[in-house]
Amino acid sequence: MSNSRSQRSTAPVKPENSALADELRSQLKGKPTKSGFNRSAIREFGSFVWDIARVLIVVVLCVCFLFGGFGAGMLLGYASTTKPLSIGDLTTAEESQTSFVYDKEGNVIAKLTGSENVDRIYVSFSDVRDTYLDEAIIAIEDERFYDHSGIDIKRIGGAFLSALANGGSATYGGSTITQQTVKLISGQDEHSTSRKVQEWFSAMELEQTLSKDEILELYMNLAPTGNNYVGVQAAAQNYFGKDASELTLPECALIAGIPKSPSYYNPLRESGRRNALRRMRIILGKMYELGYITEEEYNDALNTEIVFKEPDINTGSQIKSYFTEYAISEVIDDLAESRGISRSLASTLVYNRGYQIYTTLEPATQAILDEAFKNQDLFQSNPEALADYPEKPNGSMVVINTQTGAIAAMQGGYGEKNMNLSLNRATSSYRSPGSSIKPLIDYGPALELGIIAPGTIYNDEVCYLDPTNPEKPWPVNYEHDYLGPITIRQALVKSRNTIAAQLWTNIGGDTALWYLKQVGIDRTDEGAYPSQSVGGFTKGMTTLEMAAAYNTFASGGTYTEPYAYTEVYDSEGNLILSSNPLKYRVYSEETSFFIGDMLKGVVTSGIPSQYGGQITGIDGGLIDTAGKTGTTSDNIDKWFCGFTPYYAAAVWYGYDNRLRQTEIPKGDRNNAVRIWMYCMQKIHENLPAASFYKPDTVISVQVCSSGYYATDECKAAGTAYTDYFVVGSYLCPTENNPCPVHVPAPPDPLPVNPDEQTDIGGF
Repeated sequence: MSNSRSQRSTAPVKPENSALADELRSQLKGKPTKSGFNRSAIREFGSFVWDIARVLIVVVLCVCFLFGGFGAGMLLGYASTTKPLSIGDLTTAEESQTSFVYDKEGNVIAKLTGSENVDRIYVSFSDVRDTYLDEAIIAIEDERFYDHSGIDIKRIGGAFLSALANGGSATYGGSTITQQTVKLISGQDEHSTSRKVQEWFSAMELEQTLSKDEILELYMNLAPTGNNYVGVQAAAQNYFGKDASELTLPECALIAGIPKSPSYYNPLRESGRRNALRRMRIILGKMYELGYITEEEYNDALNTEIVFKEPDINTGSQIKSYFTEYAISEVIDDLAESRGISRSLASTLVYNRGYQIYTTLEPATQAILDEAFKNQDLFQSNPEALADYPEKPNGSMVVINTQTGAIAAMQGGYGEKNMNLSLNRATSSYRSPGSSIKPLIDYGPALELGIIAPGTIYNDEVCYLDPTNPEKPWPVNYEHDYLGPITIRQALVKSRNTIAAQLWTNIGGDTALWYLKQVGIDRTDEGAYPSQSVGGFTKGMTTLEMAAAYNTFASGGTYTEPYAYTEVYDSEGNLILSSNPLKYRVYSEETSFFIGDMLKGVVTSGIPSQYGGQITGIDGGLIDTAGKTGTTSDNIDKWFCGFTPYYAAAVWYGYDNRLRQTEIPKGDRNNAVRIWMYCMQKIHENLPAASFYKPDTVISVQVCSSGYYATDECKAAGTAYTDYFVVGSYLCPTENNPCPVHVPAPPDPLPVNPDEQTDIGGF
């Protein structure tokens, strides 16, 4: 088979030699039962008249629409809202350029090139000019590509007629290659009149801006080619193990047919491969019909065996960290949004146009997480006991700098990361939060609304707060006991479900969800229901969401949308993206201090105290440490979320549960706490002592268990305790309202002297 374009014939072929005829013949079986043209002259005449009528109807409709005032107004309106296409980056560079990703200290942590990212590799039209790719694409997608100005009136009319003849559904589309390129650039594929008109104008504008070859180049590099591959170069390397410039005629035809339906024509599936080969034969026939190939080339191509490459488990030359992949993804999303282009195009730009991406990664902090997540002792207390488990335990962790709200480090899975784009549990796994949600949905909102203070007394008793089952006690505490009257501080430290549900009820479910949304966890679409108060959500939380939410308390009440990069520059040093994270106040400084101070009790008296407790920094200086555990009732998920004045962090531990739900063994149920304490101790070891900021409006008051200002009698009775309150709050006990329960005993009556008695009457 020849690859020379000089041998290609432009002579039209006979109908019986067309691609359609070949395909029909391949499907025929047996003998015909009757003549295909055994129709009367009257029926033939009627059919001819009806064809003419259909054409006239279309012409009349088009004239009315185009020249009528209403139709013209609509067209002008749609045209005026058409957004210009952003294609400069793709058309200004002759070759792909390497992009670099940097950490916070300016060290290169990743190089992004087309060869490293085999999912999308940009190739210039000049590199594939000597192949049959362009003819194959034009033959099957847009045979009048070189003749129209962006839209093909004849094709549109044919599609319209097809729709009329088939009850509103056209048997083929009216989009040209230029229109399809517009969709690939903009990412817009809405099936509406306005979008279609805007697409027409954009296509005509693109034709005025670029040459036909440049448009074809864009299409070749942006078209989906199955299995998340984008562009002909990625398809050539992944399906055939070669560059696009080396593709043979039948290989070109096969790749050209995939974009129509990448999943249906997926060459990596057996059924998809059969479909792709059938479509390849149709395309070859169409190329022969249009004169792009000779009869000899056509027959040789049909008789050539297609040899597919065996898929690689990992074809990337560099394994990127979970953080790096997340940062790149954020850049792609923001670039697509800021420029109004498709995510696919934004990704192509990031990987092929020499961008400089500066991230928030703190290398020393990340190194600590990397070491911890390869430490088997932190994840498996008894590895032999897990030998028969269908999978090994896993976890994730996110650390956020409280001063900036930036992501300092991230780990998305246990062990060595051995492939790109694997599951990042820190950002993509939604797990039930258990009691770790209580500060965010119960205690924080109740403190902010002035319903409680840390020293407020609530009664830990049997509750009936499930409206669907009002006669059954709900919720019950983890220990299945009740402590009676206790302070809010004690209730949070001891994680009493009854108090959490009472607070949620007093706040109101919708208000509680509103506060949760304010710290970056939007579950308002679920509606409010009581089990949310103790972590029962339809959709769980990611580790990143929980870390950012807890950082709100660490930063004094201001929520900062977590971000992974600061700035992005193009190859010429122009700033093209700058991180501008959303920031706003959710809680007062008083509420933030209360939460932090109460959660210190979890660290000093609960499970965390067994693994180091309060963190110490340089020279043994004490660093205030607050945190909250989280456990689902079935021990499927374990959490620890907390913060210091320097960093906020969240850890999830459990199993992926891909085959079945796996209960965490008893010996591993503290591993989330162990991982958190292990990493945070190391992160802070060279930092000076620090305490949570206490506003001047917060004062300490001695209170009686009765809830009133403690008197000397309360102290004597052992019912007095000291806690924090906001000065001037109605919840703050004062000397003017002392305890009415413990009062001074009345003085003993004086003895009566008989000699001093006075006779006041008598006879």
